[in-house]
Amino acid sequence: MSPVNTRARTPTENPGANNSTSLPKHGVVGVVRLGSVGEAVLNIVAANLQEILHVPVDILPARQTPEFAYSDSRKQYHAALILKNLAESRRPHPRILALVSVDLFIPVLTHVFGEAQMGGRAAVVSIHRLRQKEEGSRIALDTFYERAVKVALHEVAHTFDLVHCSQPECIMRFSSGPSDLDELPLFFCEYCEAFLEEAYRRYDIQRLPE
Repeated sequence: MSPVNTRARTPTENPGANNSTSLPKHGVVGVVRLGSVGEAVLNIVAANLQEILHVPVDILPARQTPEFAYSDSRKQYHAALILKNLAESRRPHPRILALVSVDLFIPVLTHVFGEAQMGGRAAVVSIHRLRQKEEGSRIALDTFYERAVKVALHEVAHTFDLVHCSQPECIMRFSSGPSDLDELPLFFCEYCEAFLEEAYRRYDIQRLPE
Protein backbone atom coordinates (compact mmCIF):
# COMPACT_ATOMS: atom_id res chain seq x y z
CA MET A 1 0.00 0.00 0.00
CA SER A 2 1.35 3.43 -0.94
CA PRO A 3 2.05 5.84 1.93
CA VAL A 4 0.12 9.09 2.18
CA ASN A 5 1.32 12.37 3.61
CA THR A 6 -0.50 13.66 6.65
CA ARG A 7 0.10 17.41 6.61
CA ALA A 8 -1.23 20.03 4.20
CA ARG A 9 1.18 22.79 3.27
CA THR A 10 0.03 26.25 2.28
CA PRO A 11 1.62 28.04 -0.73
CA THR A 12 3.62 30.35 1.56
CA GLU A 13 5.35 27.29 3.06
CA ASN A 14 6.62 26.09 -0.30
CA PRO A 15 10.34 26.45 -1.03
CA GLY A 16 11.04 29.12 -3.60
CA ALA A 17 7.70 30.88 -3.09
CA ASN A 18 9.46 34.22 -2.58
CA ASN A 19 11.95 34.04 -5.44
CA SER A 20 11.85 36.08 -8.66
CA THR A 21 9.36 33.67 -10.20
CA SER A 22 7.08 33.68 -7.17
CA LEU A 23 3.91 31.63 -7.14
CA PRO A 24 0.49 33.28 -7.05
CA LYS A 25 -0.85 34.25 -3.63
CA HIS A 26 -3.54 31.62 -3.91
CA GLY A 27 -3.15 27.96 -4.75
CA VAL A 28 -3.95 26.26 -8.02
CA VAL A 29 -6.39 23.91 -6.26
CA GLY A 30 -8.78 24.94 -3.52
CA VAL A 31 -10.09 22.06 -1.38
CA VAL A 32 -13.36 22.56 0.50
CA ARG A 33 -15.38 20.23 2.70
CA LEU A 34 -19.14 20.34 2.33
CA GLY A 35 -20.89 19.07 5.44
CA SER A 36 -19.59 16.51 7.93
CA VAL A 37 -16.15 15.67 6.55
CA GLY A 38 -13.38 15.23 9.09
CA GLU A 39 -10.46 17.61 9.25
CA ALA A 40 -7.91 14.79 9.10
CA VAL A 41 -9.03 13.44 5.72
CA LEU A 42 -9.31 17.02 4.41
CA ASN A 43 -5.69 17.75 5.36
CA ILE A 44 -4.40 14.45 4.03
CA VAL A 45 -6.12 14.89 0.67
CA ALA A 46 -4.83 18.46 0.33
CA ALA A 47 -1.27 17.49 1.28
CA ASN A 48 -1.11 14.64 -1.20
CA LEU A 49 -2.63 16.63 -4.05
CA GLN A 50 0.06 19.20 -3.51
CA GLU A 51 2.82 16.59 -3.29
CA ILE A 52 1.79 14.53 -6.31
CA LEU A 53 0.48 17.24 -8.65
CA HIS A 54 3.34 19.61 -7.72
CA VAL A 55 1.02 22.62 -7.48
CA PRO A 56 0.08 24.72 -4.43
CA VAL A 57 -3.12 23.66 -2.70
CA ASP A 58 -5.26 25.73 -0.32
CA ILE A 59 -7.82 24.51 2.19
CA LEU A 60 -10.92 26.68 1.92
CA PRO A 61 -13.50 27.49 4.62
CA ALA A 62 -16.00 24.68 5.18
CA ARG A 63 -19.48 24.94 3.75
CA GLN A 64 -22.79 23.21 4.45
CA THR A 65 -23.95 19.96 2.89
CA PRO A 66 -25.24 20.77 -0.63
CA GLU A 67 -28.91 20.06 0.01
CA PHE A 68 -29.81 21.70 -3.31
CA ALA A 69 -28.39 18.59 -5.01
CA TYR A 70 -30.46 16.06 -3.05
CA SER A 71 -32.75 13.78 -5.06
CA ASP A 72 -35.85 12.52 -3.26
CA SER A 73 -36.29 9.70 -5.76
CA ARG A 74 -32.70 8.46 -5.45
CA LYS A 75 -32.05 9.36 -1.79
CA GLN A 76 -28.64 10.52 -3.01
CA TYR A 77 -26.98 13.73 -4.15
CA HIS A 78 -26.62 14.66 -7.81
CA ALA A 79 -22.90 15.12 -8.52
CA ALA A 80 -23.44 17.28 -11.60
CA LEU A 81 -25.40 19.88 -9.62
CA ILE A 82 -22.60 20.11 -7.07
CA LEU A 83 -20.03 20.54 -9.84
CA LYS A 84 -22.05 23.35 -11.40
CA ASN A 85 -22.22 25.16 -8.07
CA LEU A 86 -18.47 24.73 -7.45
CA ALA A 87 -17.61 25.97 -10.94
CA GLU A 88 -19.48 29.20 -10.24
CA SER A 89 -17.45 29.90 -7.08
CA ARG A 90 -15.86 33.35 -6.84
CA ARG A 91 -12.70 31.90 -5.34
CA PRO A 92 -9.62 32.76 -7.41
CA HIS A 93 -8.43 29.16 -7.64
CA PRO A 94 -8.35 27.67 -11.16
CA ARG A 95 -9.55 24.34 -9.73
CA ILE A 96 -11.96 23.60 -6.87
CA LEU A 97 -12.29 20.17 -5.23
CA ALA A 98 -15.10 19.44 -2.78
CA LEU A 99 -15.11 16.60 -0.27
CA VAL A 100 -18.54 15.40 0.83
CA SER A 101 -19.76 12.65 3.14
CA VAL A 102 -23.04 12.11 1.30
CA ASP A 103 -23.64 9.47 -1.38
CA LEU A 104 -23.25 10.76 -4.94
CA PHE A 105 -24.86 9.66 -8.18
CA ILE A 106 -25.10 10.55 -11.83
CA PRO A 107 -28.19 9.49 -13.79
CA VAL A 108 -26.51 6.61 -15.63
CA LEU A 109 -24.86 5.05 -12.55
CA THR A 110 -26.12 3.86 -9.18
CA HIS A 111 -23.36 5.78 -7.41
CA VAL A 112 -19.98 7.40 -7.98
CA PHE A 113 -16.95 7.84 -5.75
CA GLY A 114 -16.26 11.15 -7.46
CA GLU A 115 -17.00 13.22 -10.52
CA ALA A 116 -15.26 16.05 -12.37
CA GLN A 117 -15.73 18.50 -15.21
CA MET A 118 -13.42 17.25 -17.95
CA GLY A 119 -11.12 20.17 -18.70
CA GLY A 120 -13.25 22.30 -16.41
CA ARG A 121 -12.85 23.81 -12.98
CA ALA A 122 -14.71 21.60 -10.53
CA ALA A 123 -14.36 18.14 -9.00
CA VAL A 124 -16.14 16.41 -6.14
CA VAL A 125 -15.27 13.34 -4.06
CA SER A 126 -17.59 11.42 -1.76
CA ILE A 127 -16.10 9.56 1.19
CA HIS A 128 -19.45 7.84 1.83
CA ARG A 129 -18.50 4.48 0.27
CA LEU A 130 -14.76 4.68 0.95
CA ARG A 131 -14.98 3.74 4.62
CA GLN A 132 -15.93 0.09 4.22
CA LYS A 133 -15.35 -3.09 2.27
CA GLU A 134 -17.78 -4.14 -0.42
CA GLU A 135 -19.52 -6.54 1.98
CA GLY A 136 -20.01 -3.70 4.46
CA SER A 137 -17.32 -4.20 7.13
CA ARG A 138 -15.10 -1.28 8.14
CA ILE A 139 -11.60 -0.86 6.72
CA ALA A 140 -8.41 0.35 8.39
CA LEU A 141 -8.12 4.12 8.72
CA ASP A 142 -4.97 4.31 6.57
CA THR A 143 -6.77 2.45 3.77
CA PHE A 144 -9.65 4.92 3.97
CA TYR A 145 -7.26 7.88 3.75
CA GLU A 146 -5.49 6.33 0.78
CA ARG A 147 -8.75 5.71 -1.04
CA ALA A 148 -9.80 9.34 -0.53
CA VAL A 149 -6.47 10.59 -1.89
CA LYS A 150 -6.68 8.31 -4.93
CA VAL A 151 -10.19 9.40 -5.88
CA ALA A 152 -9.30 13.06 -5.35
CA LEU A 153 -6.15 12.81 -7.47
CA HIS A 154 -8.02 10.96 -10.22
CA GLU A 155 -10.85 13.50 -10.34
CA VAL A 156 -8.67 16.61 -10.22
CA ALA A 157 -6.56 15.14 -13.05
CA HIS A 158 -9.76 14.96 -15.14
CA THR A 159 -10.06 18.75 -14.80
CA PHE A 160 -6.66 18.92 -16.53
CA ASP A 161 -8.06 16.90 -19.47
CA LEU A 162 -6.64 13.51 -18.45
CA VAL A 163 -8.90 10.65 -19.53
CA HIS A 164 -9.11 7.08 -18.23
CA CYS A 165 -5.94 5.13 -18.85
CA SER A 166 -5.49 1.50 -19.87
CA GLN A 167 -2.12 1.17 -18.15
CA PRO A 168 -2.44 -1.09 -15.07
CA GLU A 169 0.01 1.00 -13.04
CA CYS A 170 -1.70 4.39 -13.32
CA ILE A 171 -3.99 6.38 -11.04
CA MET A 172 -6.12 7.22 -14.10
CA ARG A 173 -7.27 3.63 -14.57
CA PHE A 174 -11.04 3.29 -14.13
CA SER A 175 -12.21 1.74 -10.84
CA SER A 176 -15.60 0.08 -10.66
CA GLY A 177 -15.44 -0.75 -6.95
CA PRO A 178 -13.41 -0.41 -3.75
CA SER A 179 -11.26 -3.45 -4.54
CA ASP A 180 -10.24 -1.90 -7.88
CA LEU A 181 -9.48 1.35 -6.09
CA ASP A 182 -7.22 -0.40 -3.58
CA GLU A 183 -5.10 -1.79 -6.42
CA LEU A 184 -4.38 1.59 -7.96
CA PRO A 185 -0.99 3.22 -7.39
CA LEU A 186 -0.64 6.78 -6.12
CA PHE A 187 1.08 7.99 -9.26
CA PHE A 188 0.58 8.54 -12.98
CA CYS A 189 2.04 6.35 -15.71
CA GLU A 190 4.65 8.01 -17.90
CA TYR A 191 2.07 8.80 -20.58
CA CYS A 192 -0.39 10.48 -18.22
CA GLU A 193 2.46 12.33 -16.53
CA ALA A 194 3.40 13.75 -19.93
CA PHE A 195 -0.22 14.68 -20.65
CA LEU A 196 -0.42 16.44 -17.28
CA GLU A 197 2.73 18.45 -17.99
CA GLU A 198 1.28 19.50 -21.34
CA ALA A 199 -1.97 20.51 -19.63
CA TYR A 200 -0.05 22.69 -17.17
CA ARG A 201 1.57 24.50 -20.07
CA ARG A 202 -1.75 24.84 -21.88
CA TYR A 203 -3.54 26.23 -18.81
CA ASP A 204 -0.53 28.30 -17.73
CA ILE A 205 -0.19 26.43 -14.43
CA GLN A 206 3.08 26.98 -12.60
CA ARG A 207 4.49 23.95 -10.80
CA LEU A 208 6.04 24.13 -7.36
CA PRO A 209 9.85 24.21 -7.31
CA GLU A 210 11.40 20.77 -6.90
